[in-house]
Amino acid sequence: METDQYDGSRFTKKTDVIVSGSRKLSLTALEAPEFIRAGETIKASFLLKNSGNVVENLILESKNAIVDQDTYLSMQPGEAKVITIHKITSAELGQNEYQNLNLSVYSKESPTENQSAYVSIKIISVKPVEDDIYHRLSVATSLSFIGMQNMGVYQDGFQGEVYGKGSLDKENKNNIEFHAVTENPVEFNSFTQYEEYFINYKRDDFFVHLGDKNYSASYLTEFARYGRGAEVRYDFKKVSLGGFYNHPRFFRDIKDEFNMYSTFKIRKESEITAGYLYKIPRKGEMNFGNIRLDSEAHLPYTTAKFKISKNITVSGELAYSKTDTMEGSAYMLQTQATFERLNGSVLYMRASPQFAGYFTNTSTFNGNLQYRISNRLNVFANYMRDAKNFQRDTLFLAAPYRNYLQYGLQYKYLSNGFIMLYNGFQKYQDRLEPKQFDYYERFFKVSIDQKIGIFQVNLESQFGKTENYLTGFSGNSSFYTANLSFERLKTSFNIYASYAITSRYQLQNQKQVYYGARIISRLSDKTNFSLFYQNNYMPEEYFKDRNLFELLFHQQIFPGNELDLSGRYSLQRGELGNKDFIFSVRYTLRLHVPVQKIADYTTLSGNISNLGVRKTEGIKLMLGSYLSVTDKNGNYTFKNIIPGNYYLEIDRSTTDINDISSISLPASLSLSNKENIFNLGLMTASGIEGTIQLTENEGSYSFAKLQLNKDKKKKESIIIEATNGEQTYRKIAFIGDTFDFTYLRPGDWKVKIYRNGLDKRYKISVENFDLTLKPSEKQNITIHITKQQSEIKYQQESIKVGYNEIKKKK
Repeated sequence: METDQYDGSRFTKKTDVIVSGSRKLSLTALEAPEFIRAGETIKASFLLKNSGNVVENLILESKNAIVDQDTYLSMQPGEAKVITIHKITSAELGQNEYQNLNLSVYSKESPTENQSAYVSIKIISVKPVEDDIYHRLSVATSLSFIGMQNMGVYQDGFQGEVYGKGSLDKENKNNIEFHAVTENPVEFNSFTQYEEYFINYKRDDFFVHLGDKNYSASYLTEFARYGRGAEVRYDFKKVSLGGFYNHPRFFRDIKDEFNMYSTFKIRKESEITAGYLYKIPRKGEMNFGNIRLDSEAHLPYTTAKFKISKNITVSGELAYSKTDTMEGSAYMLQTQATFERLNGSVLYMRASPQFAGYFTNTSTFNGNLQYRISNRLNVFANYMRDAKNFQRDTLFLAAPYRNYLQYGLQYKYLSNGFIMLYNGFQKYQDRLEPKQFDYYERFFKVSIDQKIGIFQVNLESQFGKTENYLTGFSGNSSFYTANLSFERLKTSFNIYASYAITSRYQLQNQKQVYYGARIISRLSDKTNFSLFYQNNYMPEEYFKDRNLFELLFHQQIFPGNELDLSGRYSLQRGELGNKDFIFSVRYTLRLHVPVQKIADYTTLSGNISNLGVRKTEGIKLMLGSYLSVTDKNGNYTFKNIIPGNYYLEIDRSTTDINDISSISLPASLSLSNKENIFNLGLMTASGIEGTIQLTENEGSYSFAKLQLNKDKKKKESIIIEATNGEQTYRKIAFIGDTFDFTYLRPGDWKVKIYRNGLDKRYKISVENFDLTLKPSEKQNITIHITKQQSEIKYQQESIKVGYNEIKKKK
């Protein structure tokens, strides 16, 4: 607005000024300790500053520490805040390590614009796990007392066991495994161990095994035969040669067998194997198999595996057998395919009636197919037809013969729930005599899995039409099953119940109820137990040992020493109603046996020189878990130290409060020589003190001044940094206040001043100071800051206003 000096007319002009918003956040590490001891709390501070001209609504977060302030804050333009975080370290840290703490800040309006800062702190272990000068082998030895009430007869006794596995050298080139179990004092079942002795050794491409194991030649000739013998194998670049001798322990038809083979690797996942198996029959013994070996059997065989493409693998086998009276053959073909949406496999095997291998006069076909229509919907189909005649060890009974087909779909209706619908048929036939079941059944099945809170729920229903070949009648078979599982307080619970109306067995529409529960609890890192109960089992499972009640308890008495207690009521394989009780008490000692010396003990010695302190005697030094105390001359010695990397520290409680070492501690030392020397000195710490003085420049010759809003006046601050090249300290100080840095190592120090968002009107006279601190000296510095006034000047000039008159012409 302006006034005309002649006639007093006033003129006003308004202009809108739009200032665009500017966002500028900065986050820098301010202060953090160089090192702390394990078990202490790391504390670090960061400077957060809003250098923009808009209000910022911010969110603070740290991925590995706790933010001390409210994680939601609002900052005005030009505002700065100190943010602190902390983290508690574990006192059980076994080795020295560095830990990085981070702080991130981002705006609610722009979460992708993230500012992050990090600090790194050295954590020194107070309970270091010492490196061993020996390479050791882990060995577990145990002694068990076992008792069993078997069909009214009580048996008990002791059983010992030794097991070890590991390498014999530091480079892990020579690997060994051994196991020894003494004779079982009670009737054998799957809950106790049978007598076993073996040792095997592997180095690079060489492998040898002596003793008991499941020996296998090929799928058709000898799929699995447990016995006592020896095996050797050597792998060349593309060719492997091997063989074994086996004396079967649980199959009386075969006295001895010998096998040799050679494998040629075509490429990474393709190979061909040619082998020869020689079987010697046991003469004068009862025949336990399906075919009697009347003479030695010769079985040449060839197996192959080809990776046709990255998705398809084809494998197969051809085998031939010859004895003095008969000849036979067998073949097997298997294909596996894996695609993004489609997975499937097919296996077909056939053995002739005179084949003297693992299978005889039988065939089997297995296939499965799964197709993923979408992320929620899958369809699948499975078919299995078991082999009928195979030469299985008599150690266990044979599972029922199965021939079944099932197909259906799975639909995932929620992220934590899905439903499955099945349809198909199944044929089950008992292989044992007298038969307990022999039936053919068509069925439809529904299964629902759903997680509800902490509970995992499974519900199943099956409806079928059964033809019972054992009794000659037909009927319906229905099953309703529910499973509930959840975990609470380090304890998992599983509850099971099933109700059936079935025509599979001796009676038509026979009602059966099955229920049970399992509890597994980890009371602590050293103690756990489990409890199991089930009232009965389906007849299809009577070929194996079954638990009706089981209680297991494990306790670590102290490191390397464990106690296990167990008790069971069980049904032995082949039994339907006679229950047995078995219990055991087992003590285990875990050893680490030295097998190779990999280093010699070393020593560390040195002197703490007196650089002006009261004393250097009686100072305690710490090197990991090793301790030493200086003598009257300041000498110290650490003996019998395991070579490795350590940190040397001084216990400051054994020095005067202002004593400081001549070097930064803790000092990192690598001790590899037999004798090591490390010297240092002790002096009196120095300090820096100072004040921040403000001078205001009042001189002005302006016509008008901009009046400041005193309500928004804030206290300005600066950052003061002191560093000697190895150590850096920072402090935030306000104008007009004093500051100090204490417990500084004598020497050359640099003090630098940072504006920390200081208003532009403030001018720092000197921003850098170079100081040389002597022992016990405190130097004073003064930081001068000048404040200048902001001015707006107006140009005082008259404004001439006039007009021109234009006459109209007639």
